[in-house]
Amino acid sequence: MQKTDLNKELRQYYRARSTPELVTIAPGQFLTVEGTGDCHAGEFRSKIKTLLATAGNVRKISKLQGNDFRMPALESYWWAKSDEPFPNVTATEWNWKLAIQMPAFVSRGDCRQAAALAGNKKLPFLDALRFEAMPPALAVQLLHTGSYFEEEASVARLHQYIRQHHLEVNGVHHEIYLNDPGKTPPDKLKTILRLNVKAG
Repeated sequence: MQKTDLNKELRQYYRARSTPELVTIAPGQFLTVEGTGDCHAGEFRSKIKTLLATAGNVRKISKLQGNDFRMPALESYWWAKSDEPFPNVTATEWNWKLAIQMPAFVSRGDCRQAAALAGNKKLPFLDALRFEAMPPALAVQLLHTGSYFEEEASVARLHQYIRQHHLEVNGVHHEIYLNDPGKTPPDKLKTILRLNVKAG
C-alpha cells in the first residue's frame, strides 16, 4: 500500500528558509480545534491530545479503505482581540486554533467516524473538532530555529519584510512545528512562522 506523505508532497507548505520569503500556499483541508488562554493550561494540552488521537483514527480508517498516510506536522494559529502586537499580549488573552492537514482522500464523514472512535476513550472536547477547508493564500514565512519563547526577533523580521515589500498582513500568526518538543532540545526546535499577506 502506497503511503501519502504531505510533508514531502507539499514541500512549499512544509519547508521554509531561515530568511523571510514570499510564497503561494495551496488550499487544503484540515482537522482543527479552537480554544482560548495559556498554551500551558489544561485546555490546550487536552485539545492537542484529542486532535492527535482523532487524526490517528482518521489514518486507521483510511488504511482500511486502502489509503495510508504519514501524519502531517501539527500547526497552530494565534490571535488576540487586543490592539497590542501579539508577543505583548498576555497569555490569558490568547486565542488559538490547532490544526493537522488531511490528505484529499479523507472525507468529513471519515473525521466524524474518527471522533466517534476517540469518544470510546472518553477524550474531552470532541464536539469542538472541525473539518475545515483552507483557501489558497499569499504568505511571508521563515524557519525559526530555537525555543518557542524566543520567536520575537523572527516575527519582527517577518514584519520588516512585509513593510519593505509594501505588503499588508492578511491573517493571523501561523506556526508549523517540524519536530517534537518532547524529544527535541529547545535550541534545536524548528518552527515555520507564517503570515498571510496582500498587496498594500
